[in-house]
Amino acid sequence: MAANGETLAIALVLSSILLLTGKFGFAEKIGSRRALSMAAGGSLAYIFIDLLPEVNDAATLFRNSRLTSLPYDGVYGVNVAMLVGFLCFYALAEMTTPRAHHGQAHKATMKVFWAHTIGYGAYIGVIGYLMVHSLAEVEESLFLYALSMSLHFMLVGFGLRDLHAAEYDRIGRYVLVVFCLGGWLTGVLFDLPKPLVLVLFGFVSGGVIAVTGIVELPKNSEGRFFPFIAGAMGYALLLVSCR
Repeated sequence: MAANGETLAIALVLSSILLLTGKFGFAEKIGSRRALSMAAGGSLAYIFIDLLPEVNDAATLFRNSRLTSLPYDGVYGVNVAMLVGFLCFYALAEMTTPRAHHGQAHKATMKVFWAHTIGYGAYIGVIGYLMVHSLAEVEESLFLYALSMSLHFMLVGFGLRDLHAAEYDRIGRYVLVVFCLGGWLTGVLFDLPKPLVLVLFGFVSGGVIAVTGIVELPKNSEGRFFPFIAGAMGYALLLVSCR
């Protein structure tokens, strides 16, 4: 487990990313779309270079925990959790404001806003917990994890701001920060059973893939092809060179 001071610093950095995503709306048509495409490419590189091998390691650790009460001795526990995470965040991404009469429109919009905010907030909180109880204890791995999650949190924040501009700026980003710091604090105060941590890691991994592949990847005129490719290849080279 990393030192609390290091993980607190990471938690504060990630929280700052979420706060700052409410300040850049004016630049969206100037240059931030290129930056977002580059960040999305980096997030995708993290999935293929780091995340998938870590899921394989987590599955091995979960299998070795000898949870014989589970079907197939728990061989597929982490992978099933990963699938559930993917499906949950796919469903969350597909949630849109239902049609309603004019008088009910605001209420329907706020329901979707709070569903998105609490859903992604819980996801961010689990990531905050896993900052303390990570699978790898190597300092370089912690740094790369922090960098990858910074890109990921930035994209989550911009995605929510695109959907709920006023509400996200006014309250949504602050709620996400509370979840992030709350997850970190929970990790400092409580040590959950290792098999449960591995299942949470699998669930979050499925969420990372869903959020990156479905929500974050540049679409049509929103994306910038060459910055996306540059971000993916550049971050992949960084990840490989640091191993």
